Amino acid sequence: MIVLKILLYILLAVLGIILIILMIPAGGEFSYIDGKFTYKVKLWVINIMDSGGGGLYNWWKKRKAAKKDKPEKPEKPKPVKEKKAKRKKKREKYEWEKELDDIPVNDPEADMLPAETVSDMSSAVGTPFDGVPGDSSEEEAAEKKDKKKKKDDEDSFRDEEEENSGDSDEKKALSDKVEFLVDIWESAQRPMLKIFKGFRLKDLYIDFVIADDDAYDCALKYGKYSALVFNGIAFFSQLFTVRLKTIDVRPQFGVSKGRWDAAGKLYFRLGTVVIAGAWFLITYFFKTFLPNKLRKRKMKKSAARQK
Repeated sequence: MIVLKILLYILLAVLGIILIILMIPAGGEFSYIDGKFTYKVKLWVINIMDSGGGGLYNWWKKRKAAKKDKPEKPEKPKPVKEKKAKRKKKREKYEWEKELDDIPVNDPEADMLPAETVSDMSSAVGTPFDGVPGDSSEEEAAEKKDKKKKKDDEDSFRDEEEENSGDSDEKKALSDKVEFLVDIWESAQRPMLKIFKGFRLKDLYIDFVIADDDAYDCALKYGKYSALVFNGIAFFSQLFTVRLKTIDVRPQFGVSKGRWDAAGKLYFRLGTVVIAGAWFLITYFFKTFLPNKLRKRKMKKSAARQK
């Protein structure tokens, strides 16, 4: 009983840790001010890494590099033991071994059979030694030809049937795959939108100064960049969650150099993926999988009744 309680507490602790990890937001901050880009990757309030060389990851890299730079202690040389070569004593060969050494190996003359033996073998079998069979009769040849022709016709007819059935099976499999992909897409639309909305872009700061020496060119550039910035923000607001802080795009005539300052914070929770996955599975089961099973069962019952 005590062991079961301990296991239950361990399981609850693991589940609590998993829930905390799923609820903690992960993301970071970025900024491009006065031509300098800075960033910071964070897990809730924990600094993972940043552009200034801080954070847990950069600390781990520095520690690893310091371990590599440490001088290794020289190892003491081990005394080498000289091994005495063992002398192998050659034993004297026996008489039968000497006789075997005198016999020639792979002698082609010894392998050849005498001509008399070959002639006796051919006469005993009653057929020529080269194994060439005698000619068959004309009737047997015609029967064999007819059988071969019938067999070829049957094989060709069978091959045509198999090709036709294979083509129909391939078309059916292709249509089933297309239907399956369409069902997956219909079930995954809203869960995917949920995942996209889980990305939160907060405190978006944009301060653009469009400058040019020529007033006409400056006005054209201002119109293009204004349309690009505001239409882009509208598009991203439909996919992601965007919270604006300051958006300022203005022209400055008679100046050659402009300003492109931007900053923001981007966060995402892993629990959003889990919620979207469960939503997709429930939608697919009740909207596609279960109705298809019921429809196939009704078709089988109706076919059985007709038979």
